[in-house]
Amino acid sequence: MSEYTDAASRFGQKAGTGDDRALFLTEFGGLVINTYDETMDYMDLRWVKNITQGKSDTFPIIGRKRDASEHEAGELILGGKIESNEIEISLDKMVYDAVFIPEIDELIAHFSVREPYAKQLGQSLGSLQARRVAIMHILASRKYYVGNTPTDVPQGQPAPGYAFHANMKTSAAELEGGLWAAKEYLLVNEISGEQPVCMLPHQQVLMLARNFGFAADGTAANPQAGSGNRVEGELGKVVGFAVKGTNHLPKTNITTGLAKYQGNFTTSVGHVSTKMAVGSLERKAMRIVMKDQEERLGTIIIASQFNGHDVLRPEASFELATAVRA
Repeated sequence: MSEYTDAASRFGQKAGTGDDRALFLTEFGGLVINTYDETMDYMDLRWVKNITQGKSDTFPIIGRKRDASEHEAGELILGGKIESNEIEISLDKMVYDAVFIPEIDELIAHFSVREPYAKQLGQSLGSLQARRVAIMHILASRKYYVGNTPTDVPQGQPAPGYAFHANMKTSAAELEGGLWAAKEYLLVNEISGEQPVCMLPHQQVLMLARNFGFAADGTAANPQAGSGNRVEGELGKVVGFAVKGTNHLPKTNITTGLAKYQGNFTTSVGHVSTKMAVGSLERKAMRIVMKDQEERLGTIIIASQFNGHDVLRPEASFELATAVRA
């Protein structure tokens, strides 16, 4: 240190410490978390349980009781039972994304890359988690099915539901028909307690807005005009469901990675679900590390997270598809 370095105002240094980047880390981490929340559009469509130790935890499942009857005077009421169960959800492997910034690039650059790089890290982890939760919502609606036949459904619980049509992706009318089927399933099977949401690819959301919207002069664009806004390309509720667009729904045959996230999703279009369909076990929230690597003459920035997702209540998810289950 010298009189010259002592005279420098290091605005990233926290008073009483020798770390000249201590204050930068706090803001940097906040930026990553903000972009994570923006990209993770399934944040509120899962039931979250936080743990501080261990590799798994259980979520209690209380069954149904639907055998109310009349009472005869003098008869002893014995009571009855309600089946209960538990779902064990395990942590997945730790996930991360990182970026390395060579010192030489920072020295000669006329702009800062740390903020946009931070945004990319947050979006990367957010997209990964959203894809995993979306997969679990689809798999929830398929649980207990062997082909097109539900088997081993717990006593008192309805079999998960789905609707299919070959034109579900390309016809607003058929997609609306699928939403009506989902509405009927939820009402008939008394799936309540949490507000259901319809998740669709952006293409299908725009298709509904275009076909069920109003023209600029306020007149009906077609006989079935509804909550869509053709001017803004936005869509309100359809059949009572909030419809949200996402890029994270699975649409391929996934055969690699963790086994529990694998499946053939080539016929899947979207789903109508409540947050009870999927459980998330959170062990470690987003952590940001920025560390100088002198041996590489640069700085590495790592964003990491530790959690796991799995099916919780299958009857709380209803798949929209283009074909019958094979």
